[in-house]
Amino acid sequence: MFHYELTRPDEIKFDFLKNYQTMLNDDTFWLSLKNTLVFTAVSVVISLVVGLWGAIVVDQLSQKFSWLRGFLLVPWIIPGVIVGYLFMLIFDVEVGVANVIMENAGLIQKFLPWLMRADLAMIAVIVANIWNQIPFYILMFTAGLKSIPMDVKEAAICEGASRRQEFRYVTLPYLKGIIVITSLLMVIRNFNNFPIVYTMTGGGPVYSTTTLVIYIYRLAFEQFNIGYASAVGIVWCLVLLAVSLIYVKVLYKQD
Repeated sequence: MFHYELTRPDEIKFDFLKNYQTMLNDDTFWLSLKNTLVFTAVSVVISLVVGLWGAIVVDQLSQKFSWLRGFLLVPWIIPGVIVGYLFMLIFDVEVGVANVIMENAGLIQKFLPWLMRADLAMIAVIVANIWNQIPFYILMFTAGLKSIPMDVKEAAICEGASRRQEFRYVTLPYLKGIIVITSLLMVIRNFNNFPIVYTMTGGGPVYSTTTLVIYIYRLAFEQFNIGYASAVGIVWCLVLLAVSLIYVKVLYKQD
């Protein structure tokens, strides 16, 4: 609630709700909020689905291939900055392997400037983020699958349940708690994701990948507008809290 510019410490003054009034008319704020929601929603949904499928595959591996379980965790333990640089090279317009693969597959006619086009940059960032967090889902869901009693599965099979029915009526109910907790953790993590986005695009081009955390960083440490950055941070926290509460309430709602 203060007008507080770091470069003008002698001009600090109480502004009450002026920062929030400014926020209402700030197009960059609304764009960064939209980008944050899109980045989080797409990353969580795709990672959850792929992670669940991966956990089912890993759970059925024989002892001979048990080493793959540890190998699949590698993307999760790599720091976000390294992941950002790795995918910055993968999506490079000249030497990026993504363009080479897509061109050889006939999906594109010429190399695409993924990180320099506003309509493609967010896709590249989301792909990098999904690759980084899928192992976490695999790890959690694999542990959940191991906790399902075998007699319950055997009973379902004896009753004539198909694979699909066994998955829907036995596996998913047992995994419901893990799905809620892991997804909520990933919602919070993606809302706060700074290294991958900033390393790959810096929030650009033209604010197309600027999320709330990137916007707050720019306001505070590039424009030195500490007061307004703090106000955006409060709204960011409230939005995250609201999304988390709605998310948990919907998933725990009983028919």
